[in-house]
Amino acid sequence: MKAKIIEMVRKGIPDKEIMKELGIQTKASLKRVYYDALVEAGKIKDILREREVKKAAPRKRLLAIGKRGTILLSKAVLIDQLGFKEGDQFKVAKKRDSIFLRKTD
Repeated sequence: MKAKIIEMVRKGIPDKEIMKELGIQTKASLKRVYYDALVEAGKIKDILREREVKKAAPRKRLLAIGKRGTILLSKAVLIDQLGFKEGDQFKVAKKRDSIFLRKTD
């Protein structure tokens, strides 16, 4: 039904005909079905809810040098967010008040 509604709208078929053909009762329902079809087909992006945006946004976390002089970066940051994998090696560089990790090949 979703591909069909997209095609009918593309062809310029009036809303009442589409509703009758697809058994949709209200214009609000028609718009919702059409919107869902466009999202599912990848033609438009869905509107995110505030909690989805907050959940997807990278969390900024303060890190501190531990007693042994180490900084701990979590799996969520290194692997899930940045795409590194176990065994990757890095060079460390300092520039002013920042440190940089550069992956070696």
